[in-house]
Amino acid sequence: MIDWASAILPCKHDPSKLISGVVMSFDPLGNNEWIVNKTLSVEGSYSSKIQIKSHTDNQIYISGNPTKFLQGHNLFGSNDLVSIMDSCFEKLLTYDNLGLCPDPFQRAAIKDGYYELTRVDVNETWHLKNKNEVLAWIRAVGETAILKHRGAGQFSGDTAYFGKNSRRWSLKCYSKGLEILAKGHKLPQELCIPEMIEYANKALRIEGVIRQLELKRRHLNVAANWDIDTAEVLLLEYISKLEMSDVYMLKDDVLDSLPHRLRLTYQSWLNGDDLKQILPHNTFYRYKKALREYGVDISTKSPKEKNNVIPLIRVLEAKPVGIPDWAYEKGLVA
Repeated sequence: MIDWASAILPCKHDPSKLISGVVMSFDPLGNNEWIVNKTLSVEGSYSSKIQIKSHTDNQIYISGNPTKFLQGHNLFGSNDLVSIMDSCFEKLLTYDNLGLCPDPFQRAAIKDGYYELTRVDVNETWHLKNKNEVLAWIRAVGETAILKHRGAGQFSGDTAYFGKNSRRWSLKCYSKGLEILAKGHKLPQELCIPEMIEYANKALRIEGVIRQLELKRRHLNVAANWDIDTAEVLLLEYISKLEMSDVYMLKDDVLDSLPHRLRLTYQSWLNGDDLKQILPHNTFYRYKKALREYGVDISTKSPKEKNNVIPLIRVLEAKPVGIPDWAYEKGLVA
């Protein structure tokens, strides 16, 4: 699902109508150094908002969650970036106070995706048994998974972040059931139906934030280069860079078959020792490669609750749940 987009759209407009205030900077002598117009918040469905401001005489900048702006929630939605951005812009045109007046060529460019993207967030949802199992999975992945070239995850509340401060792309894993209880993310009262609550409570959400440098590297900074599969393909590629293992306790016969040095290494890892600090660099990676053949990754932390580990890899091998049929029947999809 397209969960956020920041874009520069071709559109003639009245700049004076797209200002909600200014921010100014002064030097110690009181001289004006710079002035920046504040973005204007435009309220969409169920108070969901999009930020908009003038970028140039013939361009506007918009940023926000187009899915939420259109349908009032982001439990599920479309992967078709060009289509949903076009629908979002079409809705903005209904606000007379914004002074948007694109010419036919600009309107066609937006419809076809010929404009620049500076950030896109994409996500998919996997269903587990309940909210507790979702939270257990997130704790497990946060404690044991490593993101290739970016290292271990970071926790903030009940969210696991990987590559959080990267200027290119990052991942985060969180419980949608918990998020809809948080201030600013609650479902509108009209949408708090049993089906929506059940869907959210079982939802493990994994989200990729793709920033401008990465978009340009992949030539995805132009919206027209996205198709219906791009969002999911990108996210699954990033998830594949998570190094996870489902195997923590080796069976006795497997353990007995290990060379003595690997057995001692495995036992030390199981006890919680940081082997990367203990072993010589080349030895660590040689032992890591050998133990990976048995499904053990000693570059991750040993789980503290070894008897109740949510199968990390098997969850993600399952297909994301997508949009349920009842959502279309109840008109909950833009």
